[in-house]
Amino acid sequence: MKYALSRKNEKRHGKSLFFLMLVILVLLFVIGFVLKPPEFQSCKKGEISAKCACPVDQKYIGKRNIIFVDVTDSMSKGKVQDIDRLISETAFREMGLFEWIGNGKKIEKTSVYLLSDKKPIDMEPIASYCSLPPSLTWLVSEFSENEEKKIKEGSRSDIINAINRINAQNSVTYSHIVEGLAVSTSNSSNWISGSKLILISDLYENSDTCGYFESQPIPPFKSVSTQCKKWVEILGQNLTKNSGQNGKSTVAVCQILSKKPKDGLIAYWRDLFQSQINYDIVLSCDPQEINQRSKNLN
Repeated sequence: MKYALSRKNEKRHGKSLFFLMLVILVLLFVIGFVLKPPEFQSCKKGEISAKCACPVDQKYIGKRNIIFVDVTDSMSKGKVQDIDRLISETAFREMGLFEWIGNGKKIEKTSVYLLSDKKPIDMEPIASYCSLPPSLTWLVSEFSENEEKKIKEGSRSDIINAINRINAQNSVTYSHIVEGLAVSTSNSSNWISGSKLILISDLYENSDTCGYFESQPIPPFKSVSTQCKKWVEILGQNLTKNSGQNGKSTVAVCQILSKKPKDGLIAYWRDLFQSQINYDIVLSCDPQEINQRSKNLN
């Protein structure tokens, strides 16, 4: 009798253990499925390229941010380091787990433009980077965290070297800031409304279209030329197109100056952007403040 009861208990415990193991396996499968990031771009072994950290399928790219760096005037070493921090914390920020899952595993792409002696129509981003999925995803990813770190550091060095190289030349006469912003945000591969547009500049426009701010008084925005207004309207359309679906664009102005700005300089740019988006811009070089404004707007 005791032997029969013992056999029944063993069977009961065996079934319980089986179902427990089954539940654990199902949970591990579900967790692995939830955490697994989209397939990354295929790269050769040992290749250090920003594209390696971006998904193959474009549907997994959500916001497409632009960082527009005006390098028409030389910058101090400290300013270059500030730009490096801003780019790093915007382009390479690690997304939170719930934010990432809530966005359908979509990451953000950030393209960096350098405004130098090239005509805006010929401008292409010097590099494009994808934000990082949550650190937990590296447990089930085909792409290692160590590889990601190497790509991140290599990409940052490329940008800083490019800025320093242009700084050394320091022979740029024109500064087509307004036109450059309008052209860069017209590229749908690198920009959609609802994203972050960060302008890093001394804000001294110097062009036949919108005026020569360094050699002349800063005009009020309402008096801009018809040609300039056309570029402003193109920029405005790019910032607001499909905003009902994509959300509001975050516009941040990081002013880098070696001397006191002329009267009316900040007011000009604030009025320019507010004429198109109807809300205030972020006057800051702090990436945390910029990211927080983006969250607040959307």
